Amino acid sequence: MKTNHLKEVEGYCKHITKGVLCSGRYTSKAIERFLHDLKRQKDPDFPYEFRPALAEDVIDFAESLYIPDMGKSLTLLPWMKFIYYNLYGWVSKQDNGKRRFRSGYIEVARKNSKTTSLLFPIILTDFFTTPSAEAYFVLHDGAQAEKSFRELRSIVQANPAVKEGVEETKSTMTYGSSRIAFFSSESGGIDSYKNSCSVVDEFHAYEHDRVITAFRYGGRSRKNSLVLIITSAGLTIAGPGYAENEKARKILNGLLTDETYFTVIYAYDEGDDWKDPRLLLKANPSLGVIIPQEILENDLTDALLTPSHQSDFKSKTCGIWTNDVSSWIPLSRWDTEIRNRTAEVPGNPVGYGALDLSSINDFTVYTLCFYAEGLYWFRHKFYIPLDQVQEKYLHENIHIRTWIDQGIVQAIPGPTIDYEFIYRDIAADSKPYQIQEIAYDPWMSATLIDTLAEQFPHITLTEFNQNLSSMTNPTKEYERLIMEDRIVDPNPVMPWMVGNAVIKPDANNNYKPLKAYKSSTNRIDGVITSIMSLSRCMAQEAGRGGAHFDDVLALFTLFS
Repeated sequence: MKTNHLKEVEGYCKHITKGVLCSGRYTSKAIERFLHDLKRQKDPDFPYEFRPALAEDVIDFAESLYIPDMGKSLTLLPWMKFIYYNLYGWVSKQDNGKRRFRSGYIEVARKNSKTTSLLFPIILTDFFTTPSAEAYFVLHDGAQAEKSFRELRSIVQANPAVKEGVEETKSTMTYGSSRIAFFSSESGGIDSYKNSCSVVDEFHAYEHDRVITAFRYGGRSRKNSLVLIITSAGLTIAGPGYAENEKARKILNGLLTDETYFTVIYAYDEGDDWKDPRLLLKANPSLGVIIPQEILENDLTDALLTPSHQSDFKSKTCGIWTNDVSSWIPLSRWDTEIRNRTAEVPGNPVGYGALDLSSINDFTVYTLCFYAEGLYWFRHKFYIPLDQVQEKYLHENIHIRTWIDQGIVQAIPGPTIDYEFIYRDIAADSKPYQIQEIAYDPWMSATLIDTLAEQFPHITLTEFNQNLSSMTNPTKEYERLIMEDRIVDPNPVMPWMVGNAVIKPDANNNYKPLKAYKSSTNRIDGVITSIMSLSRCMAQEAGRGGAHFDDVLALFTLFS
């Protein structure tokens, strides 16, 4: 009897929405989007309609494939069928057969059969059904890509129904005028391809997005091209993988609209206890069928006993993006609703500033801190030399150019920082933000500080050495306020810098934020200026009687 795939998926969706199955926020939101769109298709202004039979043909094909490594035919789980129904079931009302979703992002923990059950059938479907198909898949490095191609080729060889007519070489398969090939993330010369289907695996490990960009542009000439990312979470937020994750979450949160972009994320939620084995299903939808519960519980035990394994367990098993094996403030604690408020500071607060200056290849940062409504509000301005942009884009953070285009980071012409730009910003802020004090590190600051002292005698300029004795107490206060969720700082540069910061307490538990190692290009300058400006804000607001009583008490305790 033929399996009723749609009934399985409907039951899966119902179990998620009713809370029967343990699921993460962005899994639930993906299902809510799907169910909402099923209702929207009745609206004549909604340009897409759901044709389940189109997806069922692909699902039947996938489940007909004999997988040599498994010793049996493929069996898709409901969460996988949910993905197939979305990718293949939605089409344009006006252009018959044209797919709705031209790109997508699927995030799921490792060992859930994402390559065998998703990547391979999707590539083969396009290869056999699209005229003159150009079906490609990409992995992080060449060795991994070759290994996956050998696995794909073995599947084709083990299935007589699909093997007929397929010709093979070491690096390609052809079927008439259609072809399958593979690339690594470092492959060059891909701009000329007119890809009909491209699947990018483990995007979290990529250092740049050139492959994705090339495929998205290359597929424009195709009616039904698909560029699909299938990945687990990663160990850095400075790469293109996390940027794609952010885009996906914005779409599911309704902050960004893209009707042609499909996404589902299987991951723990902010605030979840990664040590709780009852939550494993959130990031591992194949749990109990493909992945035995005891295997992941053994991995959890290993992570608990071996701290150096925890970041890998969190990212690859829990779907928690991390930024360093020894990071100080977890990203899950930073990415909160209060932290990301974009509203103006309420009332008419007084501003307290801080400067961290550089001359050549580092960031220069100017930060203001305000106290209002029991919260500490931060505003930052980041500066880099224009001549350093390409180097930083390639080796530090993929978002640099976007931040510059959005005005979040200012690229100052030339090879070094011209402090005149910083002076102008402080001058522009001095009155509307009622700047009372600016803390500065004496390193590289003499000329600018002299100018500020002359032009703005009402602003107190406080020398603030960034040594351990000066930084320890303010660092602990900053940490406390983050953990209490009382810092408002929506600047997108800050999660990167906070995630880069590590601490190395001495015998007396004194510490300050540091880079993981001295030569690291991971920047923490915004963290330093935040701590400096917070220190001055707390001290002065306590004197003015404006600070929260608990903050005054904490400040007194720290400095006593």
